Amino acid sequence: MGPVTRRQFLTTTGAGLAGILATRVPPARGQQREISYLCWNNFAPASDKKLAEIGQRFTKDTGIKLRIDHIAAPQQAAKYASEVQSQAGHDLVEMRMHFPWLYEPQLVDVSDMVAELAKKCGQPLASAEETAKVKGVWRAVPQYHTFFVGCYREDLFKKASLKVPDTWEDLYTVGKELKKMGNPVGIPVSQDYVSSSTASPILWSLGGMEVDKDGKTVRINAPATEQMIEWYRKMYRDCMEPEVLSWTDASNNTTLNAGKSGWIHNPISAYRTIEGSNKELADKIFVQLSPKGPAARRSFANCRAYGVTKFSKNADGAKAFLEALVDSYRDGARASTGYNMPFLKNFAKPPFPIISEDPKLKPLEQDAEYHFTTGYPGPLTPAADEVYQQFVMVDALAQFATDKMDLEQTVKWAEDKIKAIYAKF
Repeated sequence: MGPVTRRQFLTTTGAGLAGILATRVPPARGQQREISYLCWNNFAPASDKKLAEIGQRFTKDTGIKLRIDHIAAPQQAAKYASEVQSQAGHDLVEMRMHFPWLYEPQLVDVSDMVAELAKKCGQPLASAEETAKVKGVWRAVPQYHTFFVGCYREDLFKKASLKVPDTWEDLYTVGKELKKMGNPVGIPVSQDYVSSSTASPILWSLGGMEVDKDGKTVRINAPATEQMIEWYRKMYRDCMEPEVLSWTDASNNTTLNAGKSGWIHNPISAYRTIEGSNKELADKIFVQLSPKGPAARRSFANCRAYGVTKFSKNADGAKAFLEALVDSYRDGARASTGYNMPFLKNFAKPPFPIISEDPKLKPLEQDAEYHFTTGYPGPLTPAADEVYQQFVMVDALAQFATDKMDLEQTVKWAEDKIKAIYAKF
């Protein structure tokens, strides 16, 4: 007997997941009774617990057994590559950043499913489309994104009569005062992802870009890039400390937790961690939208999308579970304490679970419209992600901040690096 198509699966189960849940009748075919799912260890541990609960409910309602395998984020690339090489492994895989582009030939077309979700829950955000829609075809179903915001010490701002910085230039003004108080700004200028996820949005907010909308033409050699590089040097000299040149992704969280930094740029996990360990300090920390530049307000969206592999023996079951995940979005968002934000526009309207309920986080209700991802204003191609992964702009900023190159040399160095990367693809 041949494999069952998704259309047949949906028909025989009463129009998909909704039919299964309504009839409580699981699919009869053996090959449809089990799926495997590979995902990362979420930064919000309660999210993994909630995922297990959703999986158990899905199995109870559908009769489809679900195996969830967690993996550390840095191990994802090697694991995916191994499964592609052997053409065997998980039915469903969680994909970060550019993975839908990188593994395009190995992923099932899920455009029909995204279209169905869009009708029910609103169109995907631009950042989700940049991530998971490859050459006009949805190769993964976006699930959520994390966002970067400013976390600041309100008590220090009040003490020095400082205004919350609405622009990056405002941040320089208040940053000088914070450093004098012994509470410098905490923005890394090192080979870590917080550095890259901050530098690019600052460039975009100034009207600049690494590459044009076509996803091919390098545009880094421009006045906006010079402005960003010069802004970073004065921030480094007047508002920060030399240690930012060697920070890791956790360092700005650590300095905020230690009561040292007066302002950092990070996902809200920094605030949440302190909230759970030092309530007195957490009461002093507030959250704001990423500052804006003269061109726009821009923030970095780290999108997560789920792909169904072409070597899956149960693609229809995997898609059914994806529907269950989307339907359980609000449960997942609440479990993440606001870390996992929605990708569908109807979900991206307030009120949000957690976000809208916390006065400190309420300003973030409007945050989704400012989110873009690596490669903006073009798509998140493998070339764009390699520029991000190789820390090209961050290295350029560090060299200029420490006077190893002049401005013209720095911009030319970055341009040559980025052009060399794009030439490989």
